[in-house]
Amino acid sequence: MRVALIGMPNVGKTALFNKLTGSHQRVANFPGVTVEKKIGWITESGKKIFEVIDLPGIYSLDATTIDEKVTKDFLLQKEREKTADIFLLVLDATNLDKSLYLAFQLRELGYPLLICLNLIDESEKRGLKLDLNLLKKELNAEILPTSAATGRGVAELINALKSHNTDTLPTITIPENHQKVFRTPAYVNGIFRKTDRILKDATLSPLRADSFSEKIDHWVLHPVWGVFILMGLLLIVFQMLFSWSAPIQDLIEAIFSFFGSFASDHISHKLLRSLIVDGMISGVGGVLVFLPQIVLLFLFIQFLEDLGYMGRAAFMMDSFMRKIGLPGKAVIPLLSSHACAIPGILSTRVIDNHRERLITMLVIPLTTCSARLPVYAILIAALIPDTAVFGIPWIRFPGLVLFGLYMMGFVSAIIVSLIFKNTLPQSSPSMLLMELPPYRIPKFMNLVRVMMNKAKIFLTKAGGTILLVSIVIWFLVTFPQRNGETVLEESYAAHIGKFFEPVFRPLGFDWRMTTALIPSIAAREVVVSAMSLVLSIKEGSEGFEDHLAQTLVREFGVGSLLALLIWFVYAPQCFSTFAVMRRESNSLRWPLFMVGYTLALAYLMAWLTRILFTP
Repeated sequence: MRVALIGMPNVGKTALFNKLTGSHQRVANFPGVTVEKKIGWITESGKKIFEVIDLPGIYSLDATTIDEKVTKDFLLQKEREKTADIFLLVLDATNLDKSLYLAFQLRELGYPLLICLNLIDESEKRGLKLDLNLLKKELNAEILPTSAATGRGVAELINALKSHNTDTLPTITIPENHQKVFRTPAYVNGIFRKTDRILKDATLSPLRADSFSEKIDHWVLHPVWGVFILMGLLLIVFQMLFSWSAPIQDLIEAIFSFFGSFASDHISHKLLRSLIVDGMISGVGGVLVFLPQIVLLFLFIQFLEDLGYMGRAAFMMDSFMRKIGLPGKAVIPLLSSHACAIPGILSTRVIDNHRERLITMLVIPLTTCSARLPVYAILIAALIPDTAVFGIPWIRFPGLVLFGLYMMGFVSAIIVSLIFKNTLPQSSPSMLLMELPPYRIPKFMNLVRVMMNKAKIFLTKAGGTILLVSIVIWFLVTFPQRNGETVLEESYAAHIGKFFEPVFRPLGFDWRMTTALIPSIAAREVVVSAMSLVLSIKEGSEGFEDHLAQTLVREFGVGSLLALLIWFVYAPQCFSTFAVMRRESNSLRWPLFMVGYTLALAYLMAWLTRILFTP
């Protein structure tokens, strides 16, 4: 039997899905679209007894965004095998006046509902008492109080699913003109009147205001102090990326140094030893050393999401964002793009206005994704001394410079979006509709789960793309050989780099740097590995970062390295980002335009930087 989880955003639906299915879940796409769906299984004694699908959040059947339309299409399928046997509707006990609208819509159409009154623990703390028997009678559905955060009511929910009779399911009746029906004032006002009446009768003790959230929001949503708080949070995380990750990075370096030494001592064949040590171990190790920084960045973003801050950042920035042609909802994709541009582009689905969504996707590549962190870390280590700012030990120059690079990309995205606002065809602006959840202390295990999943994704990428690219670069650098020895300037890599060298010479890049830039089309992370190979520096060895940084300064000079740093602020994203934007925009024109304008901007800014900082 298939169970479909439905509910508004921020009602704890996905948390409940995780409680029900545990580790028995996978992510797939809905047919014909790139919207993700989570599918899991409730198991008993090792056997799958229910298939559970977590549908994207939806406010009502009058859907506007892409994610909502996917859920709406799923619900309005007339063929039973394409939908579900039981519809598990998740309501927010602290926000019933809005949650019940969807409940009445589904009930009127005849859906077989089982209702979870989620966040019941929070509502009880705030004094809410309900007559559940009256609610069950009015909604004609079983209602189960649950708390996905604590697991309360989950066992009772599974038992209710088991006892649910699917042999006598009611017939789902969808009006043929449902698009117009769902929008008529009589229909909408009728549901609101019914909701108000039932809540008035069923509420035994009213919900107290969330004074804690209101006090914090007085500062967080302030038009001036709120911006300073946002900037302060971002500054803290960039300091954290350098200081907290350093011990773990040293440990990873030591591990790969041991593997490299072990392989060198036990592999006698020269070429095979070079492939294993210089190509595979060094190639992957040189990238994995930055895994702690990348995971910490994901942790920070997830922490703010669970805390309830991300939605408030969008609300606070809405007025400013509209002046540059973007909706307040664009803040979330832009912030999440600092982890990776791909989920950032995918999250633009929350923007229902096509023009605003397109502008957001076009400027997302200007935000700095985590794949650029390895390049930034090496170049900052080469150019910036690790000293305290104004003698304050917890504010250091490397973290401040990294914050500046991120802000440079973000400010550039704002300027470019302002240009697009005045050049792309106009359309009606969208309105901001967003539920601001109460502040919640993030669950430790949820943060750990997110960190592990992100680390797994990155390691999978390192085991695939980065390993493959590292081997290809090793081959290009190693061959052809003269008398069994590698002559770097006669290698295939040198020929490729020298072919493109005239294009990049104005930026101060010779054939070696040009050769290292080419693999970044596949993945930003491999640039560090490529630079170490063309400069004949073994990765994974003790002091690898310092050695590479010193070599870069000696070989290229400050002006060229600053130009390289600025190049990566603006350079086109990896090929995967291009492919995702191709699917999301349903056009080849806009991804090509994105690559073209970012490439031109990167070249211009890098050229200006080299001119300004070269004696």
